Order: sequence, then C-alpha cells, then structure tokens
Amino acid sequence: EFAAKGDAQLNPSERAKKVEDMMKKLWGDRYFDPATGKFSKSATGPDGKKLPRTFCQLILDPIFKVFDAIMTFKKEEAAKLIEKLDIKLDSEDKDKEGKPLLKAVMRRWLPAGDALLQMITIHLPSPVTAQKYRCELLYEGPPDDEAAIGIKNCDPKGPLMMYISKMVPTSDKGRFYAFGRVFSGLVS
Repeated sequence: EFAAKGDAQLNPSERAKKVEDMMKKLWGDRYFDPATGKFSKSATGPDGKKLPRTFCQLILDPIFKVFDAIMTFKKEEAAKLIEKLDIKLDSEDKDKEGKPLLKAVMRRWLPAGDALLQMITIHLPSPVTAQKYRCELLYEGPPDDEAAIGIKNCDPKGPLMMYISKMVPTSDKGRFYAFGRVFSGLVS
C-alpha cells in the first residue's frame, strides 16, 4: 500500500478508499506535479515542464535513488534516504555496505516476498480454476485420458502428475531433493 503515515489514523473504510484511489492514480497515463501537489492526465505541468508518470515518480524513482546511493557507496546520501523513508535497520545492518546493505534495506522497506505473494493471491486464478483451461499446455497426452482428467479437476485421487522444477543435491551422495508442483494425485 502506498499511503501516507497520516492515513493510519483513518478508519479502515476511509483508508481502503484512499489506497484504492491512489492505486488507480499510479497506473497508466497519470502524472503527479509536485509543484501543485495535484494529479493530472496531462504529461505537461502548468509551467510547461514535462512530468514523469506517477508510478515512475512516486515508486520507481525512490527505489532507484536508494539503489544508486548504496551501490555507489554514497554513505551520507544513503543514510539520509534511509532516514527520510523511515526504514528501521538493526545496528548490525547499519554497518553494512554495498549489496549486503541494499538487501537489508529492501527487506525492511519493500519486502518483495510478501508483496509478490499478495499479488499472486489477488491476481492469479486458483489451481482448480486455472488447470481446467491450462491442462492442454501442461500435459501433452490425450485430452481425455485419466491423467488429463485428473489435472483438469485438480483431483487428489487421480494419478500423480507432478512437474519437478528443481533438483537439489543432499549430503548423501547421489540423492536429491525434488521441488515441484503437484497437478493431481498425492505425493507420499
């Protein structure tokens, strides 16, 4: 959510409305003029200056500034940005430089894992829904055999159909852990 700290004091429905309104302004041909504090559909400000898109200005630019300050070892600039963005670092993280500091800052500021998981749950269909129309892409066998039907129905009682995406060696010579996605059946 891209909302000001003051929004935290709003009741949940007001806050949700403000967040929803802001999210609409972040995408497409929307521009923010910092001089007037207003959003516009025009790429040119009242003074004739070209304005960057809202998403670029409010989301990407701060990320790029933090990245640049940390990775080019501009310690004072990085410290000011971290403070301005109210990113709280552990004492051991404050002593880091370069990539380790960038990782610590990004983990605290924009935890990608949480954001990615949230976007996946909001925007992607459930396996039960998706597998009905994706079966032909997932399975090369006949579309009406037991395996295809199991995949389409996401059937735990169907034959085991699994896509192995990664094999990781174990400490036992010649053995691997397999990471995969089960489309039908059960792994036991």
